Amino acid sequence: MKKYLIIIFLSFIALGCRSSQISDADKKTILDELNYIYTIDQKYAGLPFPELKEKYGEKKVWDVFLKMRDSVGLENQNRIKRLYEKYGYLGYDKIGEKETQFWISIQHADNDVLFQQEMLKVLKKEIRKKNADRSHYAMLEDRIAVNQKKKQRFGSQVTYNKIGQAIPKYGLVDSARVDKWRARYHLPSFKKYYNDMTVMHFEMNKDRLSKAGIHEPVLYK
Repeated sequence: MKKYLIIIFLSFIALGCRSSQISDADKKTILDELNYIYTIDQKYAGLPFPELKEKYGEKKVWDVFLKMRDSVGLENQNRIKRLYEKYGYLGYDKIGEKETQFWISIQHADNDVLFQQEMLKVLKKEIRKKNADRSHYAMLEDRIAVNQKKKQRFGSQVTYNKIGQAIPKYGLVDSARVDKWRARYHLPSFKKYYNDMTVMHFEMNKDRLSKAGIHEPVLYK
């Protein structure tokens, strides 16, 4: 019995260590790793880079680019999992504003929805402790919904219609309440966000949209 209690006690100590403050040396290691992950993530977050277009051509480049994106996404996901297993959720208390860099690879772990769901539960607890950005919870909840082909509560995940206008991917849970929910989680209004996304999409696809007769962003009124 005594041996059993000692094992339980040591287990609690181990759990406490994972959630406690980290050393300066560990913090530097973590930040270096997160900077690497974030740099790679952002490199593949946009359009195929010019050298790929030159090598593979317009027709094939997207297939190649998406395979590369999936590969680096999986690597980043595994790196994030190792960090979480060792240090717990890396929130404001451990790495300050760099919490965003930890969260973003969870957000992009689309091939492992179970992991995203696990992190959503963890993030909910961190939000209650004011140890993470509230908007990150909203965006991760929506991401999980979209990965399951379900409607979103906050409308943070977009796709685009034929005229290049941002629309909610798979629709909204409740369009009448979306702005109330968005405000509660520190997100801009639906109209502002969707107009911003429409403008960004237009700038990134200006040549293609212009050929289709669309010469300026089609904004929500």
